[in-house]
Amino acid sequence: MKIGIIGSGSWGSALAIHFGKLGFSVVQWCLETEIAEGINRNRRNVKYLTEFVYPETVVATSSFDDFFNLCGDTVFSVIPTQFCRSLWKGISNEIKNRNFIVASKGIEISSLKTLSEVFKEVAGNSKRYFVLSGPTFAKEVAEGLPSAAVLAGFDKEKTFELTNVLNSTSFRLYVSEDVKGVELGGALKNVIAIAAGISDGMKLGNNARAALITRGLHEIKNLGVRLGADEKTFYGLSGMGDLILTCTSDLSRNRRYGLSIGSGDYSVEEKYVVEGVHTVEAVVKLSHIYKVSMPISESVYACVHKGADPRDVLKHLLSRPVKEEAL
Repeated sequence: MKIGIIGSGSWGSALAIHFGKLGFSVVQWCLETEIAEGINRNRRNVKYLTEFVYPETVVATSSFDDFFNLCGDTVFSVIPTQFCRSLWKGISNEIKNRNFIVASKGIEISSLKTLSEVFKEVAGNSKRYFVLSGPTFAKEVAEGLPSAAVLAGFDKEKTFELTNVLNSTSFRLYVSEDVKGVELGGALKNVIAIAAGISDGMKLGNNARAALITRGLHEIKNLGVRLGADEKTFYGLSGMGDLILTCTSDLSRNRRYGLSIGSGDYSVEEKYVVEGVHTVEAVVKLSHIYKVSMPISESVYACVHKGADPRDVLKHLLSRPVKEEAL
């Protein structure tokens, strides 16, 4: 089977390596010509996952003409969320008639829309749109370590068909019809991961981290349900599973960025490629529009975008009025 992967960052490269090892014929589109040339000549990505050797089944290109001539019927989109609309517009005629699997996580800040909503505006209401999400770090998938994720689509039968093709013993896929829930779980967990990082950077301990993860899941679920998602989705791989992974491992850029804030280092240049930094803007706006209380997300926003001192934010969080624990 031929598949295409749009994007040459860590996650796009991990998927290319993974499916290439399985024997798929993979073409990877790279924005930077030097990355494409490095993959084709030396079997390595010169910027991301540089320690991994690409299988011979993968070819790379910076030309969309070449990409769509080679990619077959299934395409993964693995680019930063805030660039999806502009890039998809330029290739809308090519992507609307293929299985289009989005593996990016986030909410478009300018519109407050999820990527399935952006896709509908750009390419039409396609039943061949899918979203891939779950507790999966790129490095471990590239290594072939056991992982599991969720593939969600609007057409259950088509989703099962595609899952059966892509599923493997090292990367197990589960099926969902809740596209919105899977998208929101993957996006919103990044905000809580920054909070967990801040807590650990301040050396607040394991108890505090556990509380943040638990109450963070509560915030994610409440907003997700108000936006039309199925509550049960947030207790699965793309919700709780992804949240736990991202909040507890230093492989998470969102957690590492939070650590830098909690330890007092505000000079981290990585801020601008941390998806949760962007997502929290949309989350706070949505929480105000839909009147959903999200104190942890508000606190992250204050630290990241308002320069608030984490100690003051913590004091405010802990002095909130006593309430019943609503589940």
